[in-house]
Amino acid sequence: MPQSVTVRTAGAAATAVGFIELSEGARHWRVTPEFAPLVRNGAVDWDRLDMMPGATLVKQNTQRDVWRIPVDGRDYFIKVYHPRGVANKIKLWLRGPTAVEEWDVGRYAGAFGVGSVVPVACGWTGSLRSAGQSILVTEAVPGARPLSDYWIEIQHDRMLADALLDGLSRLIARAHQCGFQHGDMHPGNILVRGGRSGAAIHFVDLHKVKTGASVSLANVVRNLAQLNQWFRRNASRSWRLRFLVRYLAYRDQFAQSSAYARNWRIDPRRLSADLARQAERHAQALWAKRDRRTLRDSRYFARIKPAPGWSGHVLLQSKHPCPSANAARLTYTRSQWRGLLRDPLSWVDPVRHTLLKDSHTATICKVDLPLEQGKAQVIAKRTLARNTWKKFVQMFGPSRNKRAWRMANMLLNRDLPVAQPMAVIERRFARIIRLDSLLITDYIAGSVDLEAFLNTRLATLPPHAQRQARDRLIYAISSLLRMFDERGFAHRDLKAGNLLVNWTPPFIDPPRLTLIDMEGIRRTSGSNPRNLLRAAVRLSVSLPLGPMCTRTDRLRLLLRLLSGMGQGAPRWKPLWRELVTLGEAKLGKQARRRQWKLRHYGRP
Repeated sequence: MPQSVTVRTAGAAATAVGFIELSEGARHWRVTPEFAPLVRNGAVDWDRLDMMPGATLVKQNTQRDVWRIPVDGRDYFIKVYHPRGVANKIKLWLRGPTAVEEWDVGRYAGAFGVGSVVPVACGWTGSLRSAGQSILVTEAVPGARPLSDYWIEIQHDRMLADALLDGLSRLIARAHQCGFQHGDMHPGNILVRGGRSGAAIHFVDLHKVKTGASVSLANVVRNLAQLNQWFRRNASRSWRLRFLVRYLAYRDQFAQSSAYARNWRIDPRRLSADLARQAERHAQALWAKRDRRTLRDSRYFARIKPAPGWSGHVLLQSKHPCPSANAARLTYTRSQWRGLLRDPLSWVDPVRHTLLKDSHTATICKVDLPLEQGKAQVIAKRTLARNTWKKFVQMFGPSRNKRAWRMANMLLNRDLPVAQPMAVIERRFARIIRLDSLLITDYIAGSVDLEAFLNTRLATLPPHAQRQARDRLIYAISSLLRMFDERGFAHRDLKAGNLLVNWTPPFIDPPRLTLIDMEGIRRTSGSNPRNLLRAAVRLSVSLPLGPMCTRTDRLRLLLRLLSGMGQGAPRWKPLWRELVTLGEAKLGKQARRRQWKLRHYGRP
């Protein structure tokens, strides 16, 4: 087979070692001398990687496939890029194949001593400006794990956590001072091989890295905010501040490391405040992107038409299933959902399934999913109109179940604990007039509502243990309410029956709380302390006074909410009187509403 070979040596600031250019068939290659024999002898079938012994598909989307393949006793990651779509074709014409970009970035990092995966080969078909498929080969880092997984495991080991933060701050400071800016610096794109003596840390996914230019202060803040977005939920403020202080110290240490270094004097407190603001902007943009994804076709969601007149959206895979996930921990296909939903109304048939609720507004059943990959249970809810006028009004626009689907996914995207929605389908006439709807959510196994938890599980404890458990529960509920408020949501139907508790004896670990029934949740323009107080009133009214829910417990909840809002104890007396007044008014309204339902429907 004809081939051409060219040996190139390292440039001043572009590469660390020489590489070889060669052609094999229709594919052109740049390879390190050590890897060149594997390209020449055909040890890897680049067009049929799935047939290679030991090959594992790590990741796949519309633009690339990532494989892990053992070759001659060593593991390699192989990225296969497919330039699909007009935008990617334009990028290809302007910048060349993505694999070649990553190759250049990896060698740039090696030249400047920035830890990253080591590229050993890149190949492409056609010319650089009109290439088709392109391939990047990198060496696997033995024993390395994503930063997010490693931190969750070792965060309570002070020595390991300190070694990790030191290595991470050093890596990022050196990268910035060497003109290396990762455009997607989240913990999943950083690999760690750690130990008590130190941590070896490497950047991965280098196709969004900018090199060869000074990193401005605004880009420093933006870059660190991407990392802070995850760590502010999974690391204490003291750990995050320690990282910033060390990052600034290492910046000064590397101030002469390259022509791209900048020796700015940065105040850690100001940097911390800027990071908080930038992290919030980054979070809002990320959440909005994920919100839109729930109504589109992707690897996580799909649009389906399972039966004549019925259409909707289903979950294929949950990106971050909660620990108590039941059905959401499994992976589904579009055709599988079509088969499950071919007779939608059978999901709320009380003869076939366990009936949980049958009222004038909804029918709810617990359903066992007939799946080959494992046992799972879900909750199916069919909303009903209570009268002719409501039926007419609900014929137009999105259904209550469709709004609940969107709201539940919005809450999950913001790390708020709700039952994972699995599917929502609507039956429409002429695509305009809505006739029916069905919502399917995950079943939270092992949980009971708040009132049942207090009266059954906590009631069996000795008085001292009861007091401690109720205090932990109050702390968890107040934290959940504050999180709701901080992230722009208000719950207008927060009652004990809509708050599930999953907590096992001896009730020492924090309880897992889950919200159900999304119809009462609304978006707000921002944080509003009045929404917190209204939520506390609704929750208090739904729990009858007794040994397991005393006036003291309600006052403690109020004080926890006030301390979280920065208002402190001095304001508690007038607010307590207001809470009592609002509670009495709420009870009176509930009694009148109950009487109205009895007169009109014959049941509350």
